[in-house]
Amino acid sequence: MDSITLQQHPFIGMLFDELKDKYQLTRRENEVLQIFTLNGWTNRELGDALNLSEKTMKNHIASIQRKFNVNSSREIQAVVFRSTLLPAFLNGSDSQNSQEGKRPYAALSS
Repeated sequence: MDSITLQQHPFIGMLFDELKDKYQLTRRENEVLQIFTLNGWTNRELGDALNLSEKTMKNHIASIQRKFNVNSSREIQAVVFRSTLLPAFLNGSDSQNSQEGKRPYAALSS
């Protein structure tokens, strides 16, 4: 599954919406966060994808860093992983969820 498809997956959208609410991200910051986290692109690549300048991307990333209380873009990715993806996979692997078929991330592995 490529990253564009992954970004469009409803489960992924739900996880990023939770982050948006928790950290009071703007719609654009949330969009930048998703693309950045799922692709690992540079500010220039992000800007090209969103038709914005590299400087604007730097400003969005800096704003996200402030809201996440981190100092680097890699720390942003760590917050996303620890806050959303890791708990989702750990909670999804318990026997109750597996027995009831409640595995919203199952389509991610196909």
